[in-house]
Amino acid sequence: MKPLYFSLFFFFLSVLNAGGFDQAEVLMQKSDCLACHKENQKLIGPSFKEMADKYELNSNNIKSLIQSVREGSSGKWGDMPMPPHPTLSETEVKKIIEGILSLRAASEGEEIDPREGGNLSDEDIQTGADFFQGKIRFAHGGPSCIACHHVKNDAIIGGGILAKDLTTVFSRLGGEGVRIILGGPPFPVMQQAYKDKPLEDDEVRTLVAFLQSADQQHMYQKPKDYGLGLLLSGVFGATLFFIFIALYGYRRKKVSVNQEIYDRQIKSE
Repeated sequence: MKPLYFSLFFFFLSVLNAGGFDQAEVLMQKSDCLACHKENQKLIGPSFKEMADKYELNSNNIKSLIQSVREGSSGKWGDMPMPPHPTLSETEVKKIIEGILSLRAASEGEEIDPREGGNLSDEDIQTGADFFQGKIRFAHGGPSCIACHHVKNDAIIGGGILAKDLTTVFSRLGGEGVRIILGGPPFPVMQQAYKDKPLEDDEVRTLVAFLQSADQQHMYQKPKDYGLGLLLSGVFGATLFFIFIALYGYRRKKVSVNQEIYDRQIKSE
């Protein structure tokens, strides 16, 4: 009878596990989890299947993962950090994690490569470069990418250093991952910057085209050297400034007004 008991046990366990992930997915739809993760496809973060393959379903792993989800974490799956999720209760996070780890026993599905990009046109690449550096304004008035990000590319000027270098972002995240971030930013700073100023589909498409092209060509690009030009511009500008000050102040008074009054009083005596 024991083999029958074990068979029934594993049958019911598999049924509960399948329902567990469905329940977890419903809870994740209330947060931003699905913006970075999918069941069998790696996007910004690992797929749920990869997580299930890495972590066994036990109390220690569940406790550690609850803390990572609620407080945020970095370094576990590359250099892309996971933001904290304080709005999810510990019970909700526990159900999500249990549902994800239940996929460990699921059969292997065909892996989709998210890094495969579409056909690039020179027009799309140039338009994306113009959007990136602000030569063309976004339809809803959002800030240009170059204000915070840099891309090593001969076609554009140097960018900001407030956020991550995007030169190889296409290799790291793939086309779908980049599209998801641009279409619905999961990071608090980007959310605030593009609040009520979402990017249009065509804007996202051309930005992805530019970033894919920049990634593919970055080994042949070199950062622009502004050193000598910047020095000469500074010297020329300073020279013009001092000439203007000299001409403007040529007829200025050489002594104070009090001195002139004093001299007149002495002379009248």
